[in-house]
Amino acid sequence: MLKRLAPLSCALLLLATPGCLFHRKKVVKEPKPSPNISTEVETQFEQRWEEKRTGDLVAAGMGPDAAKAQAEAEFKQKYAYAQPAPPKKKKK
Repeated sequence: MLKRLAPLSCALLLLATPGCLFHRKKVVKEPKPSPNISTEVETQFEQRWEEKRTGDLVAAGMGPDAAKAQAEAEFKQKYAYAQPAPPKKKKK
């Protein structure tokens, strides 16, 4: 009876435990999101949009400096609501 009880109890123990008893899952800490993430996204959007528009205007025959100035003006006119807010200051 005791010979049957030991393997049976070991089998039940293995079925009751999720995975290996000696292997612990590592807790992966995700990096904290930046408090200025919206500002960063808006700034990146503005830079990419202006670069693309400047490239389009240069391809159409406009000079690089004039094209950059026009692209900046068009962005400010078209996306006036999307001007990046100043970065938040950390509390001491």
